[in-house]
This record gives sequence, C-alpha cells and structure tokens, in this order.
Amino acid sequence: MAACKIRQLFLNNSMMKLLLLTFLIAFSFSLKAQQTVPRDSTARDSVINKKTTFTFLGGAIFAPVLHYYGRTDSLKSNALLPTVYLQFDSLHFYVSATSVFLSDKTQTLTYAGTITEAGYKFGQKIKGFGGSIYANKFFYNTTQLPQSAFQEQAGLNLYYLDKFINFTASGDVAFSKENPDAFASVGINHIFKKSKGKNIYLATPTFIANAGTQNFTNILSGTYQNASRFTMLDYELSVPLMYVRNKHLFIMVTPTYVLPVNIVTVPGHPEISETAGNIFFANFTVLYQFKG
Repeated sequence: MAACKIRQLFLNNSMMKLLLLTFLIAFSFSLKAQQTVPRDSTARDSVINKKTTFTFLGGAIFAPVLHYYGRTDSLKSNALLPTVYLQFDSLHFYVSATSVFLSDKTQTLTYAGTITEAGYKFGQKIKGFGGSIYANKFFYNTTQLPQSAFQEQAGLNLYYLDKFINFTASGDVAFSKENPDAFASVGINHIFKKSKGKNIYLATPTFIANAGTQNFTNILSGTYQNASRFTMLDYELSVPLMYVRNKHLFIMVTPTYVLPVNIVTVPGHPEISETAGNIFFANFTVLYQFKG
C-alpha cells in the first residue's frame, strides 16, 4: 500500500511537468494569436512590449487515476492536487509547489505530501528552441509514505516550437537512499487554436514515449535484478483541451491513454509484482493567472 503511493506521488511530479509544459506552449500560441488582433501600431506595440515583474498561477488538478508509467495500485487511487506557480519574468526563474491529497477505497482526501520545484527557463516562447532546468524536493507525510523512495530530482526539459509540429524532450535523475534512477522522454504535438473575442480554445494532440531505469522497484520490493537497465517504460497518447478566458482563467481537460511496457513481474509473487495495464483517463485542471 505505502509502496504504491510512493510511486503515485512521484508520478504526480511528472504529471505537473507535462501540465506546465503544455500550458507554456499553449499559452505562447494563444499570446501569438492575440498579438495579431491590434490594427494600430501603438496598440500592437503595447501588447508585444508590455513587461511584467512576475506571473502567478494558482489552481488545482483532479487526477481520477494515479499511475507510474502505467503501473497502478490495487485500490485505484485518485488525487486532488492544489498547485501554485510563481515566475519572476525578467529573471526567467520560477518556483512551484503542489500538494497531494489521496482518495481510495479506504480514505478520502488524505494529505500524502508536497512536491516543490525551482527552475530556470530559457529560449523562445512562440517559435524556436527553448526549455528549462529544474530541481525538485519531495516532502512526504511520514505517517503514510516512508522516506525510503525518491527524495530529490533534477532534470532538463527541451522543446522546439514550429508552425506545423512541436518537439519535446526531457531527462532527469531521481535520487533516493539507494541507487538513483534516470528517466528520459521524447514527444511530439501540434496545437489547434481558435480565438473568439476574449475566448481562446486550444487542442493539443500529443504523443510521448518514456524510458528509464527501475531501481525504485528494488527500493520497494528488493527483488528485481535488472533494475539498472535502461528500457522503455510506456507510451502515452493525450489530447489536452484548453479554454482560456481573458488571458487569466485556464480550464483544461486532458484525455490520456497509457500503454505500459517492460512491466516487472516476480514469478509466484503477485504481491510484489507490478500491477499494470493499458489505462484511459481524463485529468481536469483549473488555473487562474495574474501578472504584476
């Protein structure tokens, strides 16, 4: 039970990375669409050149299914994740915090931990190359989650934005009391957008392939001898659907289909084998943004 929740809590951080990257790309394209609206050059320059000190995002994510690259627990847990995000625009530096409240057959909205992140963004926001460097720290609720799994993480996100297709890639290392795990992913997506007054609608069909080591399995069960081998973990298809109101309110539904591979099984011991299978679910996200 506790072991499964360690995996869930770590996954929620991966989910946040995908959410924020999707938000960054989608909002960049929505900004680009709005910049074409002003006819007067003065109005246009005021939109494009307006500088802000900081950007704040606050909201919550509801995840009806928790998984770790397709690996799930027997209780079919879900989670509510309140999140805050603060970016210092001129410095390209940001910090974020996400709390995790778990629900399953035995509990409702039980606090499980908090994920913090600090990072630096670089590159283009509308077209071209960019990315971010980040570090995470996990704070577990010790009454539910033991301290034996992932404690810190550091990584790099990269993207290339193009008119027809966007490319993404990431790599990170997760640290524990034992051997660290390395993960990498590559993905492609395309953004369809429609603007009507103060309303912007975006759909982003996305494909992501994830690979990595599985030393975390030895932390949890101590039985998997090939944990250090770098292999494919899963393939994910999703279509984030985003509604933007007046550049402040963001509502997103993300239907996702996950196909796990290289699942760890221990013959004769299903209790310590990974529970996994193809999964379909849809996360629901509400965020509010303001700039200062």
